[in-house]
Amino acid sequence: MTISYTLDVSQTNLQSFFSLLLRWRGSVWKAVFGQLAVWTAVFLLISCIYRYILSPSQQDVFEQLVRYFDNKLDANIPLTFLLGFFVSFVVARWGSILNGIGWIDDASLLFATYIRGADEETRVIRRNLVRYLVLSQALVLRDISMQVRKRFPTMDTLAASGLMTHEEMDILDHIKDPYSRYWTSIQWSLNLVYECQKKGKVESYYLMNKIVDEIGKFRHGLASLLKYDWVPVPLVYPQVIFLAVRIYFMICLIGRQFIVTGSNPSGASFISFSIDLWLPITTMVQFLVYMGWMKVAEALLNPLGEDDDDLECNYIIDKNLITGLSIVDTMWKHDDTGYSMVEEHMAKTPAQKKDEFWGIDKIAPLYSMESAERSVHPLVGSASKINLVKNKKEIVMTPHKNKLSELDPTEQKTYLRRVNVSDHNAKHAKQRGLERANSPDKCLSKMRSRSNGKFRTSANGSQNGVDLWTRAGDIEMNVAISNPNQVHPHSITVFPPDEPQTTSRH
Repeated sequence: MTISYTLDVSQTNLQSFFSLLLRWRGSVWKAVFGQLAVWTAVFLLISCIYRYILSPSQQDVFEQLVRYFDNKLDANIPLTFLLGFFVSFVVARWGSILNGIGWIDDASLLFATYIRGADEETRVIRRNLVRYLVLSQALVLRDISMQVRKRFPTMDTLAASGLMTHEEMDILDHIKDPYSRYWTSIQWSLNLVYECQKKGKVESYYLMNKIVDEIGKFRHGLASLLKYDWVPVPLVYPQVIFLAVRIYFMICLIGRQFIVTGSNPSGASFISFSIDLWLPITTMVQFLVYMGWMKVAEALLNPLGEDDDDLECNYIIDKNLITGLSIVDTMWKHDDTGYSMVEEHMAKTPAQKKDEFWGIDKIAPLYSMESAERSVHPLVGSASKINLVKNKKEIVMTPHKNKLSELDPTEQKTYLRRVNVSDHNAKHAKQRGLERANSPDKCLSKMRSRSNGKFRTSANGSQNGVDLWTRAGDIEMNVAISNPNQVHPHSITVFPPDEPQTTSRH
């Protein structure tokens, strides 16, 4: 998960410094501590062998090795130069990947604004436009990110999660070129926008082109992710950097040893030291800094992985789906096409049906049990859950002191406001209580216990024309699915643990 520390550095004081320094998850301590402990143990082992096991003549040879390895070590392996360029390059690449991962907000706002109409057909089109963009994003990310691959290991799981219908999955299965498959749902979106313009739902070609351009930007960002995955940083570059850092500190195991007799590597006589320093403090600081610096590059080299500070790919998919559907539907809630791609199945736009999340206010995209274990850091302000009026009953609002000096007493009085915060505190306390009582881990554990039934899937997706896909809640309560447009590629037969495995239908 992405580690957020923004709130800790909201003030530049000593407390903020220690709050930042003493974090463990995603920190330099977690990244380097294990390797530093091993390196220090090996250094002390070599020191003990040199001091207590080697003979005087062998000690002389070892001391010559110490001087040889330490001589101009920093000049021969310029770690600052190597790491500086490499980390700068990787950070710039990381920023490009972050910008290209796809944010649906702008496209959703254009769908809601320019595709006019509150009738059901238009609402279905707007929601499906959002769903098609998110489907394209999921198809791309599941092929380049292990986070998303674990969540959607098969195309069937994409359909089961509501990102596409059975008909749409059949169309995708018939497309032979895997790269074209990524953009099929984008093509569907463009076809729908054109049809909306022909039907008068979009007022002009100019507005249609604005929508098309925004869809194009979204697709271009996803295409850039595929290019970054296809053409990584040349292998020699990270090999040189990672090898140089590790070789440097392997050499330091001998080159930074304290010499018992004669003079130490710095040229000073050992007798002048009043304390025999077994531990190379400055070299350990170097290890912490250089290894930590290198770990930054390792973590950012593939920001779509599963490290602490990698991008929350699954959350971005969820966020785009929930935000997009909310934007295009809230505003409108009730109170012959030329194809750019020649692939037959890409030019065929699926029938427009209600999506899986139709009429649901709290949208909860689905995960596999394994991928649901991963913690995520949602796109929520770092200070959004802080209650600054916890022990207050009211807040007094007044103009700024600079403005107060310009007002006479009567005018000052008219601007004075008292705000009761009792309701806010009660709501905040209730929310925090719910969060403590229903922690994510507890809720996932309950879901796992509910799914103890044995699931068997079949390839045809239905028996005697009956869709066998059921939700956990429907299984548990024995309630039939009421949405006729909910079509899933899976058929699932559930066998309670204590009953024999005989075929049953739902």
